[in-house]
Amino acid sequence: MRLSRRQFVGLIGAAGLSGCARLGLDKVADKVKSVDMMPGSPGKVTFAVIGDIHVLDARSTGIVNKAMAMINANKDVRFTVMCGDLATDGNWPELKLAKSSLDRLERPYFSIPGNHDVCMKTKDIYANYRKLFDEADWRNEDEGWLFMGIDSTNEAKSDVSVRPDQIEWIQEQLKKTNGKRPIALFSHHPFNPNTKYRVQNADEVLGLFSGHNLKLVAAGHFHGNQEETRDGVLFTTTACCSSTRDNHDGTTSKGYRLFHIEKETITTEYVEVMA
Repeated sequence: MRLSRRQFVGLIGAAGLSGCARLGLDKVADKVKSVDMMPGSPGKVTFAVIGDIHVLDARSTGIVNKAMAMINANKDVRFTVMCGDLATDGNWPELKLAKSSLDRLERPYFSIPGNHDVCMKTKDIYANYRKLFDEADWRNEDEGWLFMGIDSTNEAKSDVSVRPDQIEWIQEQLKKTNGKRPIALFSHHPFNPNTKYRVQNADEVLGLFSGHNLKLVAAGHFHGNQEETRDGVLFTTTACCSSTRDNHDGTTSKGYRLFHIEKETITTEYVEVMA
């Protein structure tokens, strides 16, 4: 049986709290959970970011499946982040096909929705995505880093502002995060200072991280390889990994990006996938 991340964490958490209760330490455990214990020094980790696969039909999963096989073959990759636009029109068959490809990954993956993952023809435009994937907003801690994914969508709009409920969620996460812990943020819509389709209230959202150690913001939506550093933060977008869409920067290469982290130093590596 393959457990989702949510189920796995739930089982571990339940087992841990059960043990604490038997020892009469349940209240202590609750208190400890609310404290972000910053490790002595961040460690070393490699992860992959892939976006804008725009699955339409079974044939369009070919390039995605190749990317999944390449990521599986790289044993250094700890986890993968999918930065949205899994589907073309957010309908059930497309998202189901996309999930079947992502489920080929042998190590954990985290997903956030894009504007093509909402179905404007249904009453609940996010229902198809929610039924197939974990929460759109998530946090994962690994090697002393905090990795955060946020839902930047506003219906199927291409130009967006991060919604007030998402801003509130970010604030809640930061309240329980040690200010020294390095943070990587993932969204579908880009925050790069000089990119097309930049989030309209990007500066407001980035300002939420004042007093925290934001180091990376990786996004999709703009189909092209962009890297830009401002105030010590690396901003990236990556070429799409799709056979149904072209890149916005006029290039033809399709692929994904690897991020290599050692302590607080980040290097990136673009990996081309041949269609």
